[in-house]
Amino acid sequence: MTAYSTFAPGSDESPEKSPISQDRIQTDKNIRLCEQIATEYSNSHTYSKDDVYDCDNMAQDVWNMLKAKGINARISVGNFESAGDSRIANVKTVHKSPDSGNLGEIEVPSRTYGSMNVSNSSTIDGFNHAWVLAEVSPGSWLAIECTAGYIVYSDENEKYYQGLTFSNPKNYRSFISLYRDWKIKALDYEKERSYYNELIMPYNNASYSEQIGMKSGIEIAQRTLHEKEQAFLKTDSELNALLRYG
Repeated sequence: MTAYSTFAPGSDESPEKSPISQDRIQTDKNIRLCEQIATEYSNSHTYSKDDVYDCDNMAQDVWNMLKAKGINARISVGNFESAGDSRIANVKTVHKSPDSGNLGEIEVPSRTYGSMNVSNSSTIDGFNHAWVLAEVSPGSWLAIECTAGYIVYSDENEKYYQGLTFSNPKNYRSFISLYRDWKIKALDYEKERSYYNELIMPYNNASYSEQIGMKSGIEIAQRTLHEKEQAFLKTDSELNALLRYG
């Protein structure tokens, strides 16, 4: 067995730092590194609202810089329509000490919206901003506003700790593409379903001889509806899997 020496009072050796203090030191270092990356990135990049170089481009860049420094990070998207007097609205940089703000907790993977459906698609349609969440200590996250170069604690603006999060830029871009495709296929399926229902109602009320003449058109519409449904369900499954695992 290995023998461990004890710390003797008055000796020249210092006791090992407790895990708690070591964790706090590392957390503080990570917070300062996040601030440094945010500031340096903002000073060397220009935010453009016309989609030339906007928030999601910048979030993906900052995500990569954090990962290169060994800090786990996620790309987050949400709605800042009612930003009001928040720091994102007035682009005011405020530097706070690590002890003066609260880190946030997020659910990873995000299940905020459960299964994707029409009832919550309007919420996602309202998403108009992207930023980065950095895991500065296990389970504790710090938001980074990439367009202006500052960090945001949860008690400063809770919106930064809500919305959808993605583990990497590839998944984020896949979400954008899949969601666009999901909406198109959902609309196509709904239109085809309505058209089929318009055909089937008079068919059900028709006489046997009339149904014989109408049957071919009904079968074609039924096959088309099935194809549209299968295409939608495939995209729906892919999108919900991405939302589940981020």
